Amino acid sequence: MSGVTLKFHGAAGTVTGSCYELRGAGKTILIDCGMFQGTRSLEALNHEELPFDPKTLDAVLLTHAHLDHSGRLAYLYASGCKAQTYCTAPSADIIKPLLQDAAKLQAADVERRNRRADRAGLPPFIPLYDGKDITKLHKNVRTLDYCEEHHLGNGVSFRFWDARHIVGSASIEINIAGQRLLFSGDVGAGRPIICTASEIGGYDHMICESTYGNRDREPVLVSERRETLARHVEEVMAGGGNLLIPAFALERTQEILEDFDALFESKRLAPVNIFLDSPLAQKITMAVMRYRDNGTEVLKRTNIRFTQNTAESKKLNRMTGIVIIAGSGMCEGGRIRHHLIRNLPNRQSRLLLSGFQVAGTLGSVLRDGAKRVRISGHDVIVKAQVAMLEGYSSHADRSGLVDWIKDRTPVRGSVFLVHGEQAALTGLAESLAASPNLPDAIIPTLGETWELHKAQSATRLSAGRPNAAELTASRDWISKLAALRQEVEEKILEQPSNQAREKMLAALKRALESMD
Repeated sequence: MSGVTLKFHGAAGTVTGSCYELRGAGKTILIDCGMFQGTRSLEALNHEELPFDPKTLDAVLLTHAHLDHSGRLAYLYASGCKAQTYCTAPSADIIKPLLQDAAKLQAADVERRNRRADRAGLPPFIPLYDGKDITKLHKNVRTLDYCEEHHLGNGVSFRFWDARHIVGSASIEINIAGQRLLFSGDVGAGRPIICTASEIGGYDHMICESTYGNRDREPVLVSERRETLARHVEEVMAGGGNLLIPAFALERTQEILEDFDALFESKRLAPVNIFLDSPLAQKITMAVMRYRDNGTEVLKRTNIRFTQNTAESKKLNRMTGIVIIAGSGMCEGGRIRHHLIRNLPNRQSRLLLSGFQVAGTLGSVLRDGAKRVRISGHDVIVKAQVAMLEGYSSHADRSGLVDWIKDRTPVRGSVFLVHGEQAALTGLAESLAASPNLPDAIIPTLGETWELHKAQSATRLSAGRPNAAELTASRDWISKLAALRQEVEEKILEQPSNQAREKMLAALKRALESMD
């Protein structure tokens, strides 16, 4: 045996929950510890006991601050982790407010769920972590610059490479037991900072994200993106509706604000009222702006306003002709949900999705054309237009990922494809198979363990979770039930009379009873 093993605790067969356990040379290293997002079945994994002992970790390496990579870091320390967490300085500044907000949302969700009548007599839900655990994490955070090599002992070292995804994002090169590994993190476009002290390329194994692995996007110029945004605003304002933009608090919100600032500065767009209705995004914006140098005056614009409390947020429900930017980006939580309840039934309003929508999320359901959705206990009819705003993605597409891998050849062992839905993983694997001088790609499943060999293909040591395919499916039984409930309701409402509706309900009841 080589003595180097890699176990996939997350982002295997799915986009979210990035978490990889690397063992070798007497060291145990965790790369990322992110939240699972998507279907209820997938999100339930967040509340399981960690599938490894956090007390045995020698180091935690964070690729970047997005919650699907960082969201359970504090849970490690709530579970007894004593290791240091290494990341770039921007990531360190961003994860504190990000995780504080996540803890607040968890506490509110737990309280709501424990109050439900059907939970009477059952063990109470408890949050994954609280503020004390976040403080423990930050006492153990150590920041490193790009390219700076850090030694963990026993000949094990690592360095961060610029990943060009978001501010502070990194790919991680790890040298362990005579092998050189590369974890891509999330890969963006553009020219990265090159580490002159280390040769790029020549790895034994590579672990690469695949978010857009089956899709090439048409290049969108920033000027084109801004023009499209301006047209959406003008059309909605002319109709007297509101424009809702669900946005990730980190990076996406700042990009959208900068685009509005540019449109106002150039006089292309009249100074309509923009409300950033996300306390988290406000904190993140202040942190991110310290690392951006683009001359933006967004924080000084009088028509770009930050709501300060819940009361101000609720006041927006009585306003029309405004733009509301709020989290979360996939409509799974945050203040965007009460704005959706208010605005989705309005034909004059518009929902503008600007980011990747994980299968099973409310954002994906709306994107796919749902006519009725359930939000926070409310059945909401969808009459507002739902549109996608392209050009904001900070992920490389299929060609970009293939080129990124090729630029880092030779890869003498294996390429593992992670952080993608099944179609994206398969699509990227097929593209790599058609490229000369690349090893066949491996698509690991959730919970699998692989042995890594120097300059040779990896071998699987143990199978993944027996229900891995079910957990990572784009639709679980809960989402299928919701879709069926919606279809049944629509069919009943389409009936010409109450008598016809009663007849259909009776037929449905007989069908259910026949299954007993």
